[in-house]
Amino acid sequence: MKKRYNSEKEQIDAAWNKLEPLLEDGSPLVKKLSSMSFNKKMIAAAAVILMIVTSALFFKEYYTSTVYTTKYGETTRIVLPDSSVVFLNGNSRLSFRKSWPARGNREVKINGEAYFAIKHTKTDQKFFVRMDEGLSVEVLGTQFNVSNRKTETNVVLNSGMIRFHMDENKADEADVTMKPGELIAYQSKSKTYIKKAVDPEIYSAWKSSRLVFDKTELKDVLLTIQNTYGLHIKVENPELLHMRVSGSAPTQNIDLLINGLSEIFHLELTRKGDTLTVKSK
Repeated sequence: MKKRYNSEKEQIDAAWNKLEPLLEDGSPLVKKLSSMSFNKKMIAAAAVILMIVTSALFFKEYYTSTVYTTKYGETTRIVLPDSSVVFLNGNSRLSFRKSWPARGNREVKINGEAYFAIKHTKTDQKFFVRMDEGLSVEVLGTQFNVSNRKTETNVVLNSGMIRFHMDENKADEADVTMKPGELIAYQSKSKTYIKKAVDPEIYSAWKSSRLVFDKTELKDVLLTIQNTYGLHIKVENPELLHMRVSGSAPTQNIDLLINGLSEIFHLELTRKGDTLTVKSK
């Protein structure tokens, strides 16, 4: 029958008693553990384990990402760890670390479209909006709109000042500083961009559940619908794509939006499932 021991020390002592006759007299290689040294080692081991667990919890808290996603046609308001606010448009994804340091950079990653209202910090922390292909926007405190879709990235500055980075591996060479009322449209395939003056409120009107047009071509409107609502677009006459219009339409409901666009463009827009057909009346 296997003997039971009242403590780990008693078990160690018993093991030592069995081993001791096998050792040569005076051998310095093995020393019997004293009660004091045993306790000290147990305390030290417990302290190391506690430190490891605490560190693991800290790094998990610090490096764990918070992710927000929106469905087609859905928008949501997000408050960041520094109390900055982000409005996320439909078919979009925003991610960032769960905890941010009091000093150092603040960073988020965007795929899709979002409007940012960034708070300035007392320590002048920079704020970076990261995108695919090494694109990013650098801010101190400002409001701007970012649309990062498959073929084109648009950045529109409402207030403050931002710096648009087109290549994270080329520091100042690929940077463009923007002023309020400016738009940068970056083409992914050609790696080129244009910068022009615009009305920034038009590009962020979606967060107020409206689309606003100012001599906007139909092809741009349909691209917005495709990206935001996930509809497949069929245009019977390609010449219609160059029609321009000014006005606005509600976005709370896709059917209301389609009806509004039909009235604005004087066209027949019909949705069947996830396909939108556009033709002349």
